[in-house]
Amino acid sequence: MRSIRPKDLAPELKANAISGIPSMIHGGPGVGKSEIVYQVAQELNAKLFEIRANLFDPVDVRGGLKVVEMKDGTYRTRYGVPEDYPDTNYQGTVIIFIDELTTAPKATQNSLLQLLTTGKIGTYVVPKNTIFIGAGNRSIDRAAIHEMPTPVKNRFSHFLLEPNIDDWVAWAVKNNIDSSITGFLRFAPRNLNAVDATQNAFPTPRTWAYVNRKLPHVSDMFYGVASLVGDGPAGEYIAYKQIYADLPDIDDIIAKPTTTKVPVGTSVMFAVCSALVSRVDANNFEAIMKYTRRLPVEYQIVGIRDCLAKEPTFVQADPYIKWQNDNADVLL
Repeated sequence: MRSIRPKDLAPELKANAISGIPSMIHGGPGVGKSEIVYQVAQELNAKLFEIRANLFDPVDVRGGLKVVEMKDGTYRTRYGVPEDYPDTNYQGTVIIFIDELTTAPKATQNSLLQLLTTGKIGTYVVPKNTIFIGAGNRSIDRAAIHEMPTPVKNRFSHFLLEPNIDDWVAWAVKNNIDSSITGFLRFAPRNLNAVDATQNAFPTPRTWAYVNRKLPHVSDMFYGVASLVGDGPAGEYIAYKQIYADLPDIDDIIAKPTTTKVPVGTSVMFAVCSALVSRVDANNFEAIMKYTRRLPVEYQIVGIRDCLAKEPTFVQADPYIKWQNDNADVLL
């Protein structure tokens, strides 16, 4: 199956939702499957119900038996509706997101697939405007995969999600990920996602987001980072982070963009681009553009692209329009 980038998956999921077609996202751990579903729910103004299939058993899916008093005063047993499901009478758009579907026990998976393919299970019926999205790991991730039956597979639109450094950095700059992390992963993109099922800790987009949250609180930098991404990537990141001590002062760059020294070296160039992106705003964009234009053109493209990811309205600013016109031959 051909892989799809994160930025391209959300429009495909929305198209399926509008068309009433269930979607199934395949991908390794920590690549952002859930985040994209959350984004789609927000963009569609849909109410999201998330089911962690690997934590369910068949009774959880169907609902436990309960005793119900009938109108004639007799008592009978009926299946109760699980609390995780939306009210049948809900009038808005609903997304039922079944995560970890491929690692759920086979009996649980079969019950969930009944809900997904028929829209009902036991006495429960899903609301009218319900969208189903499933997600799960691949067998190559050494997860305990239970393959869906071939006829059931044919009911889904399938997507193989692979991380992409440009898409991840665009997300990172909008979410205030530390510039040392984005700069490092620009410099060494192989470390963005390197699943190693033989190790407890390995780098994924999710674990780098964890590193960002942990950085202000670590007592030992190496152990703090290695516990999340593994020893090798942690050592590389910490070595890269030392480069920041040699960077020009960002305040000096903004105050004197035409005279502040331009550094030399690939890793330092990526570091200074990431540091500038972390500080860019409407007040200093012109100054940052002046300094960025003094860098080799390939680093100009990286830095300016990430600035636009952080603040798309910069595309209408005069400094960007002039730079675009001056570099039209490179950008074609």
